[in-house]
Amino acid sequence: MRQLWVILLLMVVYSQGEKKDDPRFMFRCYLFPGKLKQVDAWQGKVYGIDLDNLPNRLVGKCWSPLDGQMKHITVGPAGVWATDLKNNIYNLDEDNWVQIPGTLQQVDAGGTGFLTGVKSCHRAFCADISVSSKQNLGWTLIPGKLQYYSCGPQTCWGVGEAGEVYVQTGVHAGDCAGKFGMVETKVPMAKVEVGSNGAVFALSSSGVPYQRVGISEERPLGTGWVRLHGLEAIRSLSYDRYILWLVNYTGQIRRCIKVIRK
Repeated sequence: MRQLWVILLLMVVYSQGEKKDDPRFMFRCYLFPGKLKQVDAWQGKVYGIDLDNLPNRLVGKCWSPLDGQMKHITVGPAGVWATDLKNNIYNLDEDNWVQIPGTLQQVDAGGTGFLTGVKSCHRAFCADISVSSKQNLGWTLIPGKLQYYSCGPQTCWGVGEAGEVYVQTGVHAGDCAGKFGMVETKVPMAKVEVGSNGAVFALSSSGVPYQRVGISEERPLGTGWVRLHGLEAIRSLSYDRYILWLVNYTGQIRRCIKVIRK
């Protein structure tokens, strides 16, 4: 069925501390057709899990369902991966899901040449897929206890048991573990996502979205967190090509375009 656009314009502006009048960027958000519980985007490709646990791929302005029932899906340089309701791991191969040995509660394909994920008991792992067969992945344990883990071109970010945020620098195919460190945060986080360009966004335990600012090659950890105002509690987010995808707790999807604040 052809779905019509329903537009809801929200001004989501950056503010940090008392500097609310600083000229910054903002996001113009539009209500997008469909209902999801999780979303992930990379290089223009967008995937999501709907309210019935069906994996979907965005084709134009419509969601096209894929086979199976999944609870988490990811797209990135490593391809399209998902975990089902029993934590089994799958890789999408020409629209067919191929089961991969092992289990993960959450999986991320944002790293170049490697795959990452979180198993039970808050144990995070990474696996080099540039040389390994997908049917015989060698998993490397990542230090610490992490409940969520996401990677981008140069760094990986994770959330610990108490909502603390960690970052791994120097990650690449052949060394997906990198160098592990902690990033200061004033509120406990639940999720952190790394965009296709290395931009970092996070969701607090109450669903408030934040962006990590000041990230550069010289400062891969950035300089601080900035809250995005003007939104209800968010369940899932993903950032790709200046587009921020947001999913709230009722399943509503918002496509937010980054623009210069006038």
